[in-house]
Amino acid sequence: MRSYLEPTAPIASQAILTDDPKGAMDLATALCDSPRMSNLSHGLWGYGGTTQDGLEVTIQALGIGGPSAAAVVSELAGLGVRKAIRIGSCIALDPALEPGAILIGARIERCDGAGMALSGAAGVVPDAEMTAALARATGGVLGTVSSVDLATQAPTLSESASAWDHSSAAAIAAGAQAGIETACALIVAEAASGEQLGREQLDEALIALGMRAVEALVVPDQAPGA
Repeated sequence: MRSYLEPTAPIASQAILTDDPKGAMDLATALCDSPRMSNLSHGLWGYGGTTQDGLEVTIQALGIGGPSAAAVVSELAGLGVRKAIRIGSCIALDPALEPGAILIGARIERCDGAGMALSGAAGVVPDAEMTAALARATGGVLGTVSSVDLATQAPTLSESASAWDHSSAAAIAAGAQAGIETACALIVAEAASGEQLGREQLDEALIALGMRAVEALVVPDQAPGA
C-alpha cells in the first residue's frame, strides 16, 4: 500500500495534529526543545521533540479535508501513535460562539464522505476521557462539530451543530478505526454573524491552543515527578 508519510525521525506515541504545515512548524518551535522535522513528504510537515515537561510528542500536519486527514492519521497509527489531539479552526453556527472561542468536539457529526465511510453505523465517537481532559486543559466549551466536504453544505446542517469544519470527523473516525484515542479542540475563526479573526490572530490562537491541549495527552504515570 502506498505511503504518504516518510518519517526521518522517531514518531512519538502522543501527537498533536493540525491542518497547516506552517502551523505545525510554529507549534513545534513553541512547544518543544530543539524540535526535529520528522516528515516533509507531500508537504505534510511533521516534527518531533520533547516538551519542557519532558513529554515526547509528534506534531503533524494533516493537510486539507477529510481524505488527507484520514490518510495521515491511519499512517501515524502504523508508526506507533496511540493518543492524538486534533487542533484546528471552525466556523460557528451557534450565535453564542465568538471569534477566538475554543470549541471542544464532544459530539461529531459526519456529513463528509471520508467520515461517513470510516465510521459505519456507530458514528464518530471522540475518546470521552481525553475529551474531558481537553476541556479542562483548554477551558473550552463542549459542543457538536459537523464536518463537511464543502462550505456550501453548511446551511443544511442540523440545528444541534455548534460549528462546522472539514477534517474532524475523518480524523477521529480514522483514529478510532486504527486504535488511536482521539479528540479535537477548535478555534472559532468566524462567528455565525460573519465576524472573523485575522490571520495573525488565528495563528497565535492555534499555537496557544496547542500548548494547552498537549496537557490532555499526559496520563498520570507520565506526569512530571510521577
